[in-house]
Amino acid sequence: MDLGISSGARSVIIIVFTLYTAVLFFYSLYSRKSMKSTAVDKYVNEYYTGGRGMGMLMIAMMVSAGVAGAGVFLGVPGYIYSLGSVWMLCCFWSTTMNFMVLGQVGKKTGIVARRIDAQSFVSLLMHRYNYNKVFGFLAAVVLLIFLGGFAVSTIVGGGRIFQVMTGQPYWVGLAIFTILVIIAAVSGGVKGVATAIVIQGIIMTISVVVLFLMGRNAAGPYGEVVKNLVDTQPEWFMPAWKPQMVFSFAFLWGFTTFTLPHVTMSALTYKNTKVLHNAIKVGLVIVFIWLVCLNMLCFPIKALFPELAVPDMGIPLLTVTVLPSWVAGLVLAGVCGAVQSSVGGMIVALSSCFVKDFYQTLFQPKAKPETLKKLSLISTVVISLINFLFALNPPALLATLITYSTGGLTVAFTSTLLLGYYWKGANEYGAIAAIVTGIPLYLLIDKGVLPWSLGMNACIVATLISTIIMIIVSKVTPKTPYGIIATWFGADYPEMENR
Repeated sequence: MDLGISSGARSVIIIVFTLYTAVLFFYSLYSRKSMKSTAVDKYVNEYYTGGRGMGMLMIAMMVSAGVAGAGVFLGVPGYIYSLGSVWMLCCFWSTTMNFMVLGQVGKKTGIVARRIDAQSFVSLLMHRYNYNKVFGFLAAVVLLIFLGGFAVSTIVGGGRIFQVMTGQPYWVGLAIFTILVIIAAVSGGVKGVATAIVIQGIIMTISVVVLFLMGRNAAGPYGEVVKNLVDTQPEWFMPAWKPQMVFSFAFLWGFTTFTLPHVTMSALTYKNTKVLHNAIKVGLVIVFIWLVCLNMLCFPIKALFPELAVPDMGIPLLTVTVLPSWVAGLVLAGVCGAVQSSVGGMIVALSSCFVKDFYQTLFQPKAKPETLKKLSLISTVVISLINFLFALNPPALLATLITYSTGGLTVAFTSTLLLGYYWKGANEYGAIAAIVTGIPLYLLIDKGVLPWSLGMNACIVATLISTIIMIIVSKVTPKTPYGIIATWFGADYPEMENR
């Protein structure tokens, strides 16, 4: 891909990025050594929950980078570039993500997960719904399909950054990025991913601020650039959506971020309540900085590159255009590192779904620890390779695939999670009914087969209908056993639940 970058500048960018990656690679080896010292009977718990002792920065970054990832750094600017500047207003709903994940469900997730020793998102919900295998199967399938789509969109972002840096074909960068993700995820599990996220998140935050300070006047004085765009491209500033669509994105990118399994899994890992509360505050500030800096750069990007063939390339293009080569290499390394950690978290979540929820819970409850350990590593590699294959044919806009994927997770888990957490009357029959009706409705409304969207994203109506159905079915079917209710809602709980 020819971006007009001199060979010397490109070499400097690649060298800086390589050095940065090498540091992370050696850290991965260190994480691997730490995991090897873990007893085999505790390996799976350590791999998926990090020993339930993670600190404030780890938790805050796991949520922030887990939701943001390539979406905030590539997808959102690409969406704004293509659809208009007013989309910035919708993007800022994402600043609430840490509160919605950690504040809304995080504390209860951590408490109950410790009580039942849950090591995955689905196993937590399966306990709430009386270990019903039909529910577990449906929840795991939804997770694998839609979280898999989210992971594909994120790994595409990594491939595109490599493409900008090296000038090589997209698939080459994608392959390199996939290998780095596999190394990071296999080496340290969720704990290794989370620790890397802290390092990468700090560098990424500094990088984004530097890029904003040095790039905001790249096309001329900032105020004049905005005024000129208003005069020459007024349509870019005109609202292209109705209030219903604004509500959709407030719901999808703000309120229901707790339905993203790889993000909610972070609540399985926090050390104590104080850590949780501080992580909410720190995460809010971090995401706000990312969104302000990157969204405000959409104006000079639009002025400098009025005819981008791939809108998601806006931020990487601006980076290599306005920054000194070594700074550009560090900025891209920081952003790419955050994307890598985000994908790593998703891969670990998908792996836990396959190993814990499909294999052990549904088929082999008495699986040996050695077998689970091997499957954890193998599934991580296989899932990464599958994502690579799907990412070879990327969408025009990452935000489109991200929105579609998060919509499916929203439909499946908003009612089953919220009602399960806060309503004693919710049961497995209602939860199954919610998924069985909600997902088909979402697909049919999204495709226009059912004209029920009401001007909103298809997930809104599908979630509303499936929630009503879950309440009705739960009301007319047998109640959940007392032991499970006591575990979820009681200050004291029985050591052995009724199943």
